[in-house]
Amino acid sequence: MNFQSPLSALFPGASGRLLTALVARHATDSSNPLTVEELSRNASVTSGQLEAPLFRLGLLGLVAPRRQGEDVRLVEEHITWAALHQVVGLRGQVVDLVRGKARVRLPVDPRFLGAVGPVIDGSATHPADVLELIIVPPASVPDSWDQDVAGLVAELSTCLGNVVVYRAAGSAEEAGAMGGPRLIAIFGG
Repeated sequence: MNFQSPLSALFPGASGRLLTALVARHATDSSNPLTVEELSRNASVTSGQLEAPLFRLGLLGLVAPRRQGEDVRLVEEHITWAALHQVVGLRGQVVDLVRGKARVRLPVDPRFLGAVGPVIDGSATHPADVLELIIVPPASVPDSWDQDVAGLVAELSTCLGNVVVYRAAGSAEEAGAMGGPRLIAIFGG
């Protein structure tokens, strides 16, 4: 999955870049209109490429009705903005997903579970970008532990659309050394 620019991945070309720019604008300054030139610069597309996608967004109600070349006004309260912000913020949901799936898949909470890599830091742009889990098993390891962890890794790979791998560590300190400063603690941090 492309966590860096998910809207551009969902809507290729000018439409995705335009939507990404509009969501960013909605988050920071939704009440002021944008000139076509400013929007063109923010979306990295020519002003001519903007008109067709802007027309479609107008039909959805995300932008106020306008004539070609006129400033773009966002419809601030439109219900779709929340969903678009959620798509843009998927990276923040990865921790909750990993924690939730670990609680379901693992019979006992690990002493430590951390994650590192482009998926968790939000820079993933390709399905081959990796989420690496670093796990310190519980003090008393159930017989099914290896299978349970393998099941967790497989399910997370499916849910995220990225490769998920794991390494075992003996302690939280060792896990910290393995993951480095970008390690995100999910359990036991």
